[in-house]
This record gives sequence, structure tokens and C-alpha cells, in this order.
Amino acid sequence: MRHFLLISFAVLLQGCIFTYDPAPGKLHIRNNTDQAVYVYLKYGEADVLPLEPKLELFEFFDNEDGSMQDSSGNPLKSCFVSPEYRINAYDLGSLIIGGSANKPRLRSTGLLSNEKGVTLFFITEKTMRSYDWEEIYQKQMFVKKKTFTQEELENSNWTVTYP
Repeated sequence: MRHFLLISFAVLLQGCIFTYDPAPGKLHIRNNTDQAVYVYLKYGEADVLPLEPKLELFEFFDNEDGSMQDSSGNPLKSCFVSPEYRINAYDLGSLIIGGSANKPRLRSTGLLSNEKGVTLFFITEKTMRSYDWEEIYQKQMFVKKKTFTQEELENSNWTVTYP
């Protein structure tokens, strides 16, 4: 009986193992303009804005479980929210890049990749509202492009300022 209890207790404890998943590293972007901007992050050095994955003006969430509520506390059935790559005017936003919160680092894009930098494309909200993504891609309708190395980002404390 004692062995049975010991084995049962060990099996029970094994099911209770918790793993710690640290907060991811982030690249902070400060928008010093009077309009929101959308930031497309591309690993490595890039000359052109990629077609995929495309950016969306807003993200739509179907809130069937009622976890989101309006200001009165009533559950929302669905809602539109700003994506993380939308940075409001005169605000600071963040994009997940890799590493941990205490030690951000750029992810490798593949097993054989040695890309150590990142390219940011800045697109105005007016452009995002006026054109679909395929047209933005075809006409390369970004207002600014900046490329940074890992070392440059570390020296700037992982903060980029636009413009």
C-alpha cells in the first residue's frame, strides 16, 4: 500500500510541473509624428517592402468566450483592435523580436541564415486606409525605411525613433 501511495503521489506531482516562459524581447519604436504609423519588420537587409505577410489596418477578434468587455462591463461579441505594429502619434509601441525582456536579440530567420540586422518600413495610417496591401506593395508606398544591425539596436537600448 505504501508503494502504491508513493507511486500515485509521484504521478500526481509529474502532472503539476510548471514551466516558466519568460517575456519575449521587444524592439521599442517611438513615433514623434502627429499621425499613427504602421511598422513592417523584416529580418535582414531589405530594399523592398515584402508582399507577405501583409499588414492589416485593424485586427478582428471573435470574442465568443466573453473575455473582453466594454466600458460598462458588458461582454463584447466581437471587436476590432489595433495590431501591435500600429504605433499611435506621439506614442511608444513595441514589436516582439526574440530573446527575453532582459536580453532582447534578433531571431535567426533560418538554420543557414547569418542575418544579424533588421529593416523597418514605416507606412502612414492614411496610406493603410486608402490602399489595399497589394497596391502598397506594388508601388512600395512606405515613407521611410531604416536598417539596423544587432549592435546598433543594443547601443540604442532597443529603441528606434521615427522619423
